[in-house]
Amino acid sequence: MPPKSRKHTESTGVDAVAQKHWLGKTVKWSTSVVTEIMHMCMGDSARTTVQALERLQYLELYLWPNFTCARSNDDYIVSVLLMLNEKHEQGLQSSMWQMFSNDFGELFDDAIGLMIRIMQGTACETVLDAWTVRSIVVRFLVACFSSIETACVRDACMPLVGVSLWHHVTPIVRDRSMEGVAQLRKFWKHESKKWIVSAKVSEAEAVRRTRDRDFVPSLVRDLLRCVREGEHDVFVAGMLELLIDLGSQLATRRYVNLLLDDWKVAELCACASYVELAQRLRNVVRFQVRDVTGQTLTASEASDRNYQRLVDLQLVAFEKLPDELDALIVAGAGRLGIPHELNGLLKVLSFEQLLEFAQAVGVRTQDADGSVYDEEQLRQLFCMHFEARTSVEDRARGMSAYPDEQVLFGSVVTASDAYGRASSLEYPVLALPKLGLQFLSVHDYLLRCFELLRIESASDISSDIQDAVGRMQPQATFENSEEVHFEGWTRMALPIKSLTITDVQRPRVGEQEPSCVRADLIVDLSGFTDVICAEWDASVRPRDVLILAAARAGGSVAYVRGCKVEARVDDNEGAGERQFRVLLDCAQYAQDIASSNGVYDKLNVAIRRRPQANNFKSVLETVRALMAAPPRVPKWLEPTFLGYGDPSAACPKLASTTVSFGDTFVSADHVRATFAEYAGVDFVDPFASPCIIEYPADTTGTVRVQSSETQRRNVQANQLEFTPMQVRAIGQSMLPGLTLVVGPPGTGKTDVAVQIVSNLYHAYPRETILLITHSNQALNQLFAKIVDLNIEPRHLLRLGHGEEELDGDERYSRAGRIDSYLERRTELLSRVQQLAESLKVAGDMGYTCETARFFFVAHVRMRWEQYKKNGGNFPFAAYFGDQYVEGQESQCFNELQLLFDELAEIQPFELLRDHASRADYLLTQQARIVAMTCTHAAMRFGEFQKLGVRFDTVVMEEAAQVLDIETFVPLVLAPNVKRAVLIGDHNQLPPVVKSPGLRMFANMEQSMFARM
Repeated sequence: MPPKSRKHTESTGVDAVAQKHWLGKTVKWSTSVVTEIMHMCMGDSARTTVQALERLQYLELYLWPNFTCARSNDDYIVSVLLMLNEKHEQGLQSSMWQMFSNDFGELFDDAIGLMIRIMQGTACETVLDAWTVRSIVVRFLVACFSSIETACVRDACMPLVGVSLWHHVTPIVRDRSMEGVAQLRKFWKHESKKWIVSAKVSEAEAVRRTRDRDFVPSLVRDLLRCVREGEHDVFVAGMLELLIDLGSQLATRRYVNLLLDDWKVAELCACASYVELAQRLRNVVRFQVRDVTGQTLTASEASDRNYQRLVDLQLVAFEKLPDELDALIVAGAGRLGIPHELNGLLKVLSFEQLLEFAQAVGVRTQDADGSVYDEEQLRQLFCMHFEARTSVEDRARGMSAYPDEQVLFGSVVTASDAYGRASSLEYPVLALPKLGLQFLSVHDYLLRCFELLRIESASDISSDIQDAVGRMQPQATFENSEEVHFEGWTRMALPIKSLTITDVQRPRVGEQEPSCVRADLIVDLSGFTDVICAEWDASVRPRDVLILAAARAGGSVAYVRGCKVEARVDDNEGAGERQFRVLLDCAQYAQDIASSNGVYDKLNVAIRRRPQANNFKSVLETVRALMAAPPRVPKWLEPTFLGYGDPSAACPKLASTTVSFGDTFVSADHVRATFAEYAGVDFVDPFASPCIIEYPADTTGTVRVQSSETQRRNVQANQLEFTPMQVRAIGQSMLPGLTLVVGPPGTGKTDVAVQIVSNLYHAYPRETILLITHSNQALNQLFAKIVDLNIEPRHLLRLGHGEEELDGDERYSRAGRIDSYLERRTELLSRVQQLAESLKVAGDMGYTCETARFFFVAHVRMRWEQYKKNGGNFPFAAYFGDQYVEGQESQCFNELQLLFDELAEIQPFELLRDHASRADYLLTQQARIVAMTCTHAAMRFGEFQKLGVRFDTVVMEEAAQVLDIETFVPLVLAPNVKRAVLIGDHNQLPPVVKSPGLRMFANMEQSMFARM
């Protein structure tokens, strides 16, 4: 029998302890048990033990029920924090805080008190060493500040990040931050008075005030001390994560950010071990948002603020050191914002003069412990303080939609893929943004999503590259070790024969990158079978993305770039060369030219990918374009979307409203059952479908029901008897605002969605509906039910792949709709010709829509007006033949008028000759219900913007399975969306995210549906 693994042995030991002390009939409390389990949590398999304890409900059944009697024991407090950290790591935040609603404040105070005693050196000895306990407490704080939407957590945490922190900020910096904000001065004045009259408060209150004022600064001092001494990496990484999280929410950023900026925490932490986390912290600290008010700064406002800081610098220089700094005084702002340029201008100052100048402009001259910086470090911090701050828009323009070798094979992707595999208590911290409930601004949200999407795509692309290069077996040539030849092959990659840059167009106004970069790519298919050649010819088409790699001997990859195929420019068939005109990424090309790395001469492998996995560039370009433009979120949705204000403010209220319910109700009894909670139901006239409901102000009023003036003819009526909750969801969806329809599988969500679309279509004949789902299968199921409603086929349009799987004779793709219009045109024009012949009008009146329109005005309408005026024989009796019934002349003429009206709608398809123009006209002018997947919406976002597509309502099925950003794109597809209806079940599986780090650390699997 093989020996048991250590993991199995420890798990068995924990199970035995659990069975003895809390899983049996009675719970046997003992602090020695806590100590014994803490000893089990030491060593290489500590994480496995903690996971086992979580599975055995150690916190719920043993620790927390004994909180009152055991809280004085430090090992007990550490044990509780360990279990809370594990729950947070596993994404159990929604249920994690429920058990603490009454006593969480006391637990939080105990945790902070333990941390303070450890920092002061007065804590009792614990099983785990002091720095491990510090890291556990910091991890606990990360969990707390990520859940401030929970009342008990918010009440305990927020005092630590209040205005009292500003006691540790340089006075001149603090005063400048309050300029123009009168309310803030009042807050600070009130805060200052607390310490003047501190003798009048109790000792406990004085201790609490001191704790709130000094705790975060003390943590930061420990962080900077560890960085300076190069010790305790786990604690440092955890602290950087905590500070990044504090700066990423307006509620916690408001006062903390000034402290971090004044102390230059990010700059001092930017050593080799933490450079990525420090850079992320620096970006958060310098983000273009007003810390106190939360107002987002536009690119011009951010630029103005940056210039004003530099002007103030020059004014102080003119006042304090006009002779020494004469060059700085007259220098341009662009030069002062470059650190090495500013450093050159400051070299004329002695160390004493530099100290005086730094204090005058608000640059801190002492570290957190009170020691004066040396001259070199002070110069560095001074120059970084005045470094020009790049706006989000400029950063977006400089980002490449293609991941390069640094992203693909960098530490972030590697750590993200390996996340969660560590067996120790050291929870890894990734240099990744997180998706939470709150964001600083729309641009902040888009920036986080862009980085996460790029990392997600990079993980798959790196695997494809390594597989392809490995199969091709690159080897060094005998003549030149720098050159490579390939001894293997793969059907997904080809050697590059040449890559020639052919066209670099000038930058657009206000931009630095070229507006377009074209190249000719020649790949070699010699020696490949006809089948593989045919695959390349069929799969590499315009708009497809190719990955270009510089493979080195041995299989390593030096560079990776991407390109989009614009056209194939050769006529070769079978084996041989293929030449493609490709578009390179402009931002990436500009960076390569600036670095002079000659990368495009070294690329030697072209890799194609499966179409289903190759949509990343279009989605990233869409997010990048949204970042580079002003926010497009509807004003009524923005506060809720960003996570601030009243969450219900964006949701419509049915009280005192009138709603057109169409054929939602099947009988009068159905209406009475639906509104049973109201005082009564008043039928203005006998029940008939469709109907309109007038809601009273509250349930003590009477619901009024009246039939709609517009009765539908020849329409398949609804036969489903919706429940009261379903009717409420349908009613709210008819009103402007955000409606969330939640329900488990089998509760009729799809039927509700279909009824919502039907009601909107008939109630608002001039509005357009966008129908979105996550998958083509779900979209086809939903679309098929809508088609069965007998909605006018000409108003339906299905975009993207999967349309061919729809049953029925009609085709609802762009091409299918255009063909249908042209077929209908032929049919209608033949009727026009028949009518002309019946009236004995010579000529080909049914030749075009235009001749038909002329025929209607000159002959049909004229004869009708004469008939109405003079009477006599009905002029169109011969055309209608046996269908004509005396006394129905008006109905007959209305039928003729509808014929010519329909021809007028079809006429643009006659005038527009090319398929693309007809398709664009169909989308923008004819279609009223447009269906597509969220991926297709992201891929075609730029095209929709150019066309000026307008949607009044967005209805999304499967919303809980859609990534947050994939929900966002359809909502901003049109600038004036009135309604958003999200339908799903947040208790089902979340969106699929393969990378463990992205899923667990960055929370990328969060859907907007669950967040709302």
